[in-house]
Amino acid sequence: MEIEEIIKKRNELEQRKSRLLGKMEVAISTLSEIDSKFQEMGIDPSNVEVEIERLQREREEKIKSLKTSLTLAEKAITAVEESVNNL
Repeated sequence: MEIEEIIKKRNELEQRKSRLLGKMEVAISTLSEIDSKFQEMGIDPSNVEVEIERLQREREEKIKSLKTSLTLAEKAITAVEESVNNL
């Protein structure tokens, strides 16, 4: 009976190993695809964090610029409204 249990356990471990190997192959393939996409975009996959930081800074700068433009537009519209109201 002990031999049967050992064989059963070994078979279960082999199945688990096979599933994990399959998952690992899929993960490696996916990672390779992601790296290729980064390279197509001109991004070095090993510097993704640097690129993310650069894009975040760029985003913040654009948001700041947009807010400034909106404030200026609001002031201009307010001035026009005041002029119209004073007629």
